[in-house]
Amino acid sequence: MLIHEAKQYYHNPFSSESEIIKMKHNSRSRARRTARSTQQTSGIGRGKIIEHGDIFFFYRPKIDAQEVQGIENVQRFYMVTSPDKPKLHRIFLVGQKQLPEITEGKSSSEERNWALNILTSSNVDEIRKEFLPAEYQTETRGTRRIGAAVPVGEGKYSIIQHDDHSELVYILELPELPGPTQREFQIKKEASYIVSVKNPDIQVPAYSAFLDRKPDYPKSLKEKFGNRRWVNVDDSRLLNYENSQLLLIGARKKDVEEELGIDIDEEKESANTAELFKDLKIRKEQTPLKPLFEGKFPSKEEIPMASEVKMLSPEKRPGKGGKIGGKVAASSAASAAAIAKILSGIEFPKNKNQLVKYAEEHKDRLAKPDPVIEALRELNVTRFKNMADVEKALGEIR
Repeated sequence: MLIHEAKQYYHNPFSSESEIIKMKHNSRSRARRTARSTQQTSGIGRGKIIEHGDIFFFYRPKIDAQEVQGIENVQRFYMVTSPDKPKLHRIFLVGQKQLPEITEGKSSSEERNWALNILTSSNVDEIRKEFLPAEYQTETRGTRRIGAAVPVGEGKYSIIQHDDHSELVYILELPELPGPTQREFQIKKEASYIVSVKNPDIQVPAYSAFLDRKPDYPKSLKEKFGNRRWVNVDDSRLLNYENSQLLLIGARKKDVEEELGIDIDEEKESANTAELFKDLKIRKEQTPLKPLFEGKFPSKEEIPMASEVKMLSPEKRPGKGGKIGGKVAASSAASAAAIAKILSGIEFPKNKNQLVKYAEEHKDRLAKPDPVIEALRELNVTRFKNMADVEKALGEIR
């Protein structure tokens, strides 16, 4: 998939994974030369800044989870970008509940990921309410509860146009040093990702579940896509529309400012100065602060009692297309029958990674295996005793 997408995005006839590695290496090398040569003259490299602002990361616990100890207890992972101009906020649901891995000299499926815009608003109270705990009614299990989204990172970011691609670059301010919680979500102290926007009118493998959820782009922005599957973020307005879809590919995880010849104004933050509480109006007394300042998951006793809980209508509850749960990119296309067919013959018990590997090895059993494999990657359970366990876990992410 990575090679195929890279062909469309860069318009180059890559024929192997090694070409992707070479592309990333060349990008890093060009950045070093650019930074050295241009900093002497203008103080900035060829990286043209498209947008700059604050970036935040949140996770939401699994339904009815009392305590989170790792990613297996997490329902959703979010990235929020708040540009300096215009003053608005975007919430992106990040696939696989992690940022892409960044591995020097290698290229793998873990180095790419998708993100879906689920809300854009200039009303900060609307953003705050999106992260509140919520409850909803079910016919068989009564009242179900979804915990409040918990902040796990705050920093500064820039989107830059660099050579023939665009990159999302960030530097973390809180916590000052990433801890175990940040490592669960692949949040680095600093990192950059090649970022592109999907053409909403062209089908791409593993994005089929989004075909009926298209961003309402105006004509001026739709014309940027033409017949291409992916386009650079040369205009930040491409990110402002709900249901816009991003592809993130890991690029670099250190010395990002020097590499790209840019300057991100990192600041030392505290509970009194954190933009999370000033800009997003998140209430400190209602927020577990340990993940944000110490980089550790809070214990059950350290989670504040919620004073504000919203009720979800049947249309907005998880699995019904609502923003709280958010449909997984491929789960709607991954039926139980398709899962059983691609995993036919597998011997249990198996962990999630083993399921994914087996499915990839037998993907020729299905005409469209990518949505099924993506759904397996999104399963919240990590170990399965039998196929019934797999089907149950699949039902939880719908």
